[in-house]
Amino acid sequence: PDCNNMELTNCLWAIATLEARGPAEQETAVELLKYCLQFLDTFSPRNLALSAWALAKMGNRDPAWCRAWAECVRRTINAFDTRDMTMVVWAFATVHWKDEAFLHFFCREVETKIESGGPQDIGNTLWALATLAFKHEGALAALSTQCFQKAETFDQQNLSIAMWSYATLGYKNMNLFHHITQLITERIKTFASQGVANTVWACAKFQFQQKCLLMTVAEEIIPRLDDFEPQHLAIVAWAYATLEFPNRPLLTALCQAGTRKMHIFSAQHMANMTWAMATLAHKDEEYLRRMVLRALEAVETFNPQECSNLAWALALLTFRDDTLLAALSRRSQEIVHEFIPQNLGNTAWAYNRLGYRDDDLMRTIVQQAALRLDECQGQELLDVVESIATGGYTEVVDQTYWGTLMNWTCQKYEVAQRFLFQNSHLPLTLPPLSEFDRALAVQDYRDQLASFDLIGLGFTYTSQLLTDLGVKVLDGAELEEWQDTAKAAASTAKHETDQDKNAEAQEGLKACRTVCVYRYDLRVDGPDGNDADGAASQCGPTALTSGPADDDHELGLFAATLRHFRGGDGEFQALQACSRACAGLG
Repeated sequence: PDCNNMELTNCLWAIATLEARGPAEQETAVELLKYCLQFLDTFSPRNLALSAWALAKMGNRDPAWCRAWAECVRRTINAFDTRDMTMVVWAFATVHWKDEAFLHFFCREVETKIESGGPQDIGNTLWALATLAFKHEGALAALSTQCFQKAETFDQQNLSIAMWSYATLGYKNMNLFHHITQLITERIKTFASQGVANTVWACAKFQFQQKCLLMTVAEEIIPRLDDFEPQHLAIVAWAYATLEFPNRPLLTALCQAGTRKMHIFSAQHMANMTWAMATLAHKDEEYLRRMVLRALEAVETFNPQECSNLAWALALLTFRDDTLLAALSRRSQEIVHEFIPQNLGNTAWAYNRLGYRDDDLMRTIVQQAALRLDECQGQELLDVVESIATGGYTEVVDQTYWGTLMNWTCQKYEVAQRFLFQNSHLPLTLPPLSEFDRALAVQDYRDQLASFDLIGLGFTYTSQLLTDLGVKVLDGAELEEWQDTAKAAASTAKHETDQDKNAEAQEGLKACRTVCVYRYDLRVDGPDGNDADGAASQCGPTALTSGPADDDHELGLFAATLRHFRGGDGEFQALQACSRACAGLG
């Protein structure tokens, strides 16, 4: 009771700095807080800031002290310098106390005072706003200006925090990102694992594929991956996969480090890292075997996203472990009411793709999908329907729920079929258009396709659609013969843009490409109606590897739903080749 405000602050600061956590220290901290609240109006800005920092550092989450400090700061803000002001908001963010009115007030002060702040003040403010998910355009603009001007004085922690914070808040300033990533590229050797993970995660969130940075990061961190926590390993893998940037040496090293640390991987780490490897088509058998054993130990902790992502990844990697699939199935059925539609679609697709029959799981998924039809967009339901139909489950699922899904699917198919049939009557080649008119036509077509909320119709409905359009869909012995021919042709496929790259780069690029093999035999009826007398065009088995979608506006062909290199661009190129041949035949 005889302590003044500076002495109270110093005592709190000392306990926090020494990380004293014993019962006596905790009791002392409670008593000190009591006296601080009693005399808070006498505290100077520096003592308010330091005591708030100390209470947060000690993990005191009582909202009462946060409200008292916030009110006192509001009354005396004019006397605060930038460091004290940012220390307070850092403390509130550390204990996750969010008061919208105070944050609006604080951000207005940031706009006028942050110019005098140093790197730590800027970094702490950005981190606090991101942690509290509070996006204030004025404050972020002012912070961005200061970041750009002072970034060269930032240490590795503040550079990575800036990247992470802007990405978390969804505040995109590409000029600033280019500037910061250039500095990070130059200094990556000084970055700790947290800083590396924050940086590549931020790039992935903004789909900012800064190739020089990503190559430099990969080269630098491979020798020290054993120093990375499982969370950081998983984040790096996830970021490179999201950016579709396969670096084979890095992926191999990540799997090796993950294998060594698998005993401390959580469900999230396993799901995210395995998803990343599947997305980049990187299959490491030893990693997968160790991951399966760890997943079986932790399966009861898996959430819906982790269950579906892991199953999806195993299916894409064609790695089947029946014991794990059974365990994931049981866990999925326990928490299926928490599944979002995408989880339902991915799980059904994965189990069907792996050929693992599970009647109970499929019945549960069909029921849940039917009950939550209003939450579904489109593709996830088609994935469920396709899995049930091609997996032979139609007789074992509840027919009422199945009927609900089939009615919805038929409506989607009819809309897509009507749209494509209408467009199929257009001339093969479009009349010349101005660049502006062509852009409008393309955007209109894309908007119409996007309105269906579909990426693909699945094999069953696509086959039906192609048959209706006059395309022969092979089956039986003809299909088996063509598959053997296509596999032989596919083995030599390379993308034309990969030819000048070294062998290691070409191997890495294979991971983000799919191969399409096509052939056609086109004939036009002769004068007497016999196609034997007419013009013809043939093309033997030709292999194409997918790449960035290359539109052909002259033929009226442009990519509307291709999302990435592995999204089927090979088929799009094959369609263009066939269309050109048709145009040549008149």
